[in-house]
Amino acid sequence: MPQLSELQSQALTAINAATTTAALEELRVSWLGKKGKITEELKTLGALDPEARKAKGAELNQIKDQIAAALEAKKETLESAELNKRLATEKLD
Repeated sequence: MPQLSELQSQALTAINAATTTAALEELRVSWLGKKGKITEELKTLGALDPEARKAKGAELNQIKDQIAAALEAKKETLESAELNKRLATEKLD
């Protein structure tokens, strides 16, 4: 199983590389969705002792929040770019 920092790095790299809102949504699902990589990591917390669970849980939640924030920021950027592109190609009647 990859280290948590490695998972975070992979997610942020993939988010930055996304070029469409559809691709970004696929990334959101693959990382934070019901069967996403971060969600699967959160499911393993129950098998840990209380101290390890607390530490790993806090780290996972922080990573999850960072990924969600990066997704939202990239989504706003892509939506703005797509809107500008669409407006540039449309003509007034």
